[in-house]
Amino acid sequence: MNKFDRLLYILNKLDQRQRVHPKTLAEELEVTERTIFRYLKNLQEAGFPIEYDPSRGTYTFVEGFSLQRALLKKDEILLLALARKILEPLLGKDLASLQERIEKKITARNFKTSDFTEIFGIQLASESPDLLSLLRDLSLAIKEHQIVEIEHQKEPGKSEQREIEPYFVFFTGDFWYVHAWCRTRDAQRTFALDKIRSWRLTDKYFLPRKDILSLEDIEEAFGPYVDEDPQEIVVHFSPEVKEYFLRRKWTRDQKCRELENGWLEVVFSVRGLSGFKHWLYRWLPFFRIVSPAWLAEDIKRDLKTFLSTTTT
Repeated sequence: MNKFDRLLYILNKLDQRQRVHPKTLAEELEVTERTIFRYLKNLQEAGFPIEYDPSRGTYTFVEGFSLQRALLKKDEILLLALARKILEPLLGKDLASLQERIEKKITARNFKTSDFTEIFGIQLASESPDLLSLLRDLSLAIKEHQIVEIEHQKEPGKSEQREIEPYFVFFTGDFWYVHAWCRTRDAQRTFALDKIRSWRLTDKYFLPRKDILSLEDIEEAFGPYVDEDPQEIVVHFSPEVKEYFLRRKWTRDQKCRELENGWLEVVFSVRGLSGFKHWLYRWLPFFRIVSPAWLAEDIKRDLKTFLSTTTT
């Protein structure tokens, strides 16, 4: 038996939750106790969480560790750190403690995502204290087809009780939403999670509807307006901003075509023209709407209203 085989032998004993005594190991492997101590030190230096119990004179894996769990590499730790940096502002401080528990369960090395989070800066929404709990309960209800009662505040000071069949949750424009069939209104509705003041999973269940929108429809939507029919919008963008549309897709079916005058024609298939119109304003004055004509006129009216109310 070579050194590698002996190291594996020790690891397997530790993984079987056995308390390893150096003298016993030395006899089993036919080496000296000094060699066993060296092997244990080698394993500890390699990142295996082996601890010594002075009262018993034995070695064991730390509580909760198993070889069945992954040894995370630095790029995997980096991904966890980035996930925490992005999700914590969206889901609240509860996520940090939850992720720490996950890290302890899946990593054998003494890596911490805190070693990497300081290099990321993410501009995202402020946290909502109950969001993680609400997402957890909605996820359970979606999986189990469970009806949920919510208190929804559509306007300040005005709350309504709704009974919903939740289908999916999505994030857009700095806010989380749940798309559901509202049994109270007998129609599809999208509810902002930050406007849900209270909720309760009932003991009633529903059969999934075939005519409900899917998560794929989100890719055509601007903002939470997923229940609108998709429409085709054609916009020309000037050379000053066209690179942003060549670099990324803003909708699933976005199509780009370079024009002879240096402009870029972009065809969007979108749901939620109100959200799309407000998004377009960020590109002023570097675009022209080709179609539909009524959208161009609508934006002109908005700009005239703005100019008429702006003091000089």
